[in-house]
Amino acid sequence: MDVTTLPEPKIAPVTLGRSPAVRAAAQRALMARDRLLADYPLWEEWRRQARALKTEALVRLDEFLEELEAAVTAWGGRVLRARDAAEANRLILQVAREHGVRDVVKSKSMTTEEIGLNAALAAAGIRTLETDLGEFIVQLAGHPPAHLTAPALHLNRRQIAEIFAEHLGLRIPPEPESLARQATAYINPHFFTAQMGITGVNCATPDGTLVLLENESNLRFTATLPKVHLALMGLEKIIPRLADAEVILRLLPASATGQRLTALVHFIRGLKPQPRGLQAFYLVILDNGRRRLAADPEMIEALYCLRCGACLNICPIFQVGAAHLYGRVYPGAIGILLAPYLAPTGDISDLCTQCGACQEICPAGLRLTEKIRALRRHSPRFRQLRLLSAAAGLVLSRPWWYRGLEPAWRPLAGPLVRRGALPGFAALAPVNFHRQAQGRPSRGLGREYRPNPALMSPKPGLSTFPGEKAPGHDPREPVSPATQLAARLQEASASLEQVRGPAALARHLSAAPQPLGLEDHPWLRAVAMELDKLEVRHCLVTDDWAPELGTAVTVALGAIPETGSILVDSGRGPASVLPFRAQKHVLLVPPNRAELSLAQALALVQSRGPGLVSWLTGPSRTADIEKVLVLGAQGPMSLEMILYQEED
Repeated sequence: MDVTTLPEPKIAPVTLGRSPAVRAAAQRALMARDRLLADYPLWEEWRRQARALKTEALVRLDEFLEELEAAVTAWGGRVLRARDAAEANRLILQVAREHGVRDVVKSKSMTTEEIGLNAALAAAGIRTLETDLGEFIVQLAGHPPAHLTAPALHLNRRQIAEIFAEHLGLRIPPEPESLARQATAYINPHFFTAQMGITGVNCATPDGTLVLLENESNLRFTATLPKVHLALMGLEKIIPRLADAEVILRLLPASATGQRLTALVHFIRGLKPQPRGLQAFYLVILDNGRRRLAADPEMIEALYCLRCGACLNICPIFQVGAAHLYGRVYPGAIGILLAPYLAPTGDISDLCTQCGACQEICPAGLRLTEKIRALRRHSPRFRQLRLLSAAAGLVLSRPWWYRGLEPAWRPLAGPLVRRGALPGFAALAPVNFHRQAQGRPSRGLGREYRPNPALMSPKPGLSTFPGEKAPGHDPREPVSPATQLAARLQEASASLEQVRGPAALARHLSAAPQPLGLEDHPWLRAVAMELDKLEVRHCLVTDDWAPELGTAVTVALGAIPETGSILVDSGRGPASVLPFRAQKHVLLVPPNRAELSLAQALALVQSRGPGLVSWLTGPSRTADIEKVLVLGAQGPMSLEMILYQEED
């Protein structure tokens, strides 16, 4: 099927109503988060740090943005400023025309949804393919995303199978793994034919470093393979220093998906090499109402948002109809705060129960409930209803008033409800709640998610992310970095081995899927000679893009025991996509670089030359279909780290 047949999202093409799929997925994400936070005693301190760094960034916003533009320009990129969505689309189309772009691949970006980029590209005759699994599904369905981090949250596996059958002509068993594999098979060739890749940006620093988080590795392909990479970011994504990314990396994945770290974190600090030269790079910085929001001292903290989606997961209103209920790109509590400022402006402040759960869960410490209440004070909507609710609140806060007035109110309210004179009110129960409660025991919440303030330690076998295993140790007991690294790698569905010398490494690799593709590195040249002796199919990848491989073997920069992450300098040399074209990825790490802290790893990133550095935390993965984990989403299905020592 050609990309041109993909439908564009509609305004509200889904049927609203309580969605079991939305509710189940949201509650599963919340439980994963709670289990992970049991191992994070400094969580509240990290929240305070995030709030402080966001405050500093917005106070010095113009200064930092000027520095960012100068730094990106210095390393060869081009920075474009957009006042609104129309200008952003115009600038992006101008870039596309300059480079003769006919086909675009996109990774997931809510900012591109905000400006309506897909529709603008389609109107200009440019074919666009969403490469994130969830975004690909909703693009086929013609739906807008249902969630900030899980676009297809509202669809179950059978509905997705029907969408694939209708739009791709494929009859696939309604199983998450089968559906994910088939989607990958369809998407993958487009990375190699598209002329431009478009991504978002999770945060950027004044020294010109862009930080991008993902799980599937489609972002890696999108940002690397086309001849042009364009990144779009809201101006609020700036943070003061790269070292400040440490707290963002702790808070964002945990709140979004219950992971210690996403499967891939990319740091871009220069132009990326390709076989025929350096890739062109553009950074578009979007305002679209953000400066007006930053100028409002009462609402400025809405720009602190990390876009994790935790406030959506816990919101009882969101669980009724996902993002489609709000009719806007940004739903939930954060969407209510952004709606009056981000074009097209609107007022959705009535879509809140004031339960306060969003404020408690927000990793950046946004005072969401308080700010929504402030918006409601100025909202012209439902003034009569607000007066009625205020009067009801006055009565309900005095139980003796309520019990005295209730017998007179009930006979009057019943007929009004039945005649539709009180829209939004359900039919009254024949007996009031107070009398019911006196006559029967209270009932629990059943399967409803209940936040656990104590955050009890996880029991053995519980997962921190669907399919991942917790280490099962008491977090209060100190562990060695080697033990912690092994535990975290296992938790992220990866493995750890120790090997000494090229002969031993060749024997170990001989059992891996073949053919082997080896990075052109002194260690691996010696291993290649040993593989020749064993008659193992292999090649040193030096001069062109890597072929399809059974196993890719590369040398890493180091490892982070706290998260089980492995650092890869993946922006140099023509074989930069080597690890992403294989069934298995083996990474060699020198033992003296296997005990990095997050702060040390960020300092190492900052010390590297131009290009792309990636942190890998287990194999790529997706949980976009019913929150069921599928490994090897658009990359290797298994990842192995080897602590490697050369022979003396």
